[in-house]
Amino acid sequence: MSTNSAATIIQARKQEILDRWIARVFKQIPEARDQPLPIIRNSVPDLLDALADTLASDDNRDVVFESYKHGRERANYTEYTVDQIIREYRLLKETIFAITDEEEGQLKTWERDGIMYAIDQAVEQASGVFSRIHTEKNQQAIEKAEELIDELEARDDLRDQFIATLSHDIRTPLGNAKQLVELLERRLASPEDSFISKALQGIKISAEQGNNLINTLMDVNLIQSGNPIPLKKVESDLLEEVRSSLKGLKPAVRNLIKIESTQDQIVGYWDAPTISRAVDNLISNAIKYGSQEGIVTLSFKQTEQKTIVQVHNVGNPIPDEELDKLFDLYYRTEDINAQGWGLGLTLVKGIVEMHNGSVEVNSDTDRGTTFILHIPNTSESDAQ
Repeated sequence: MSTNSAATIIQARKQEILDRWIARVFKQIPEARDQPLPIIRNSVPDLLDALADTLASDDNRDVVFESYKHGRERANYTEYTVDQIIREYRLLKETIFAITDEEEGQLKTWERDGIMYAIDQAVEQASGVFSRIHTEKNQQAIEKAEELIDELEARDDLRDQFIATLSHDIRTPLGNAKQLVELLERRLASPEDSFISKALQGIKISAEQGNNLINTLMDVNLIQSGNPIPLKKVESDLLEEVRSSLKGLKPAVRNLIKIESTQDQIVGYWDAPTISRAVDNLISNAIKYGSQEGIVTLSFKQTEQKTIVQVHNVGNPIPDEELDKLFDLYYRTEDINAQGWGLGLTLVKGIVEMHNGSVEVNSDTDRGTTFILHIPNTSESDAQ
C-alpha cells in the first residue's frame, strides 16, 4: 500500500463508503429512516473529500473541514439526540476502516490517526452546535410556559405561589440539561470517554423531568377546560404496566412499595400507561406524606365488571375538612412538608373519570390513608 493509498481508496470508493454507511445508519438509528437521503448524507461527502485531500498531502496538515452544518441540520430536521450523532460518526469511521482494510496492504499509522482525528473533530463540532440549538429550543419552551403562566395569574389568586413553583420546577431540569450539555461540549474530543455516556444519561433524565412536568400541566388544563385527555385504549395488563413503571424508581424507593394482587394479570380494555401515571402519582404522594419508615401497599382486585386499585400508607391522617378539597386544582394540604403545585390529584381524578371510573379516599389515625380507584374493565362504548 503506497503512502497516498488511503486517500486514493477514499476517493475511488467514496460512493461505496457513503452507501454502506447510510445502510448502517438506517439499521441502527430508527430516527433516520423517515428522512430523505440528502438530509442523511448532509455534509458527509464533503468531509470525505477533505479527508482524502489531507491524506494525499505531504505537509501532514490537519483536516480543514467544518461539520457544524451536519449538527445544525440534525437539530432542525430530525428527532436525533447527541448520542445518535456520535453513533453516526462512529459508524462512518468503522465503514472507512472496513473498506480500506479490504485493500491489499495496511494503513500507515499516521493515516489511521488522521482518519480518527478527523472523525473526532467532526463529532465535537456537530455535537456542539446540535447541543446549542437544543438549548435555545429549551429556552423557547420556557418562554412559552411563562406566557401560559401570565395568562393563568390574571385569573388565579394563587398566582404567586404557582408561578414560583412552576418556574422552578421547569427551569431546574432544563437548566441541568444545559449545564450537562456544556460539559459535554468540552469533552467531546474523545467520543469513547465514559464521561459522555454519564452526561447523556443526565441530559435524558433532566429532559424527561421537564417534559413530564409540562405534560401534567397541559393535561390538567385539558381536564379543567372540559376537554378529554387523548387516550389509546387497548386490551392490556394494567398490573404489568404498573410493575414496569416502578422499575424506573430508585431501589431505596422501590423497596418501600409492596404489591398485592388477587390475580396474576389484570387485563382490561383501557389506556394502561395513562392509568399507571395516576397510580405513580398516588404512590409518590404516599411516600412523601406517609411515615418515614412506612411501607406503601399497592393492591389490585379485579371483578367481572371492574378493577379496584388501592394505594395505602400509614402516617398522619388527612383532616376530614380537607378530604373534599383534595382533588381541587392547585389545592395543597396544610402539611408543612407539602410541596408541588397541587396538580397531581386533579390529574388522577381526571384520568380515572375518563375511563368511566371513580376515586375515593379513606383516612384516619388507626388505619392510615387509602386512595381507591374504581375502573371499569371495559364498556360498550369502548368496545365499539
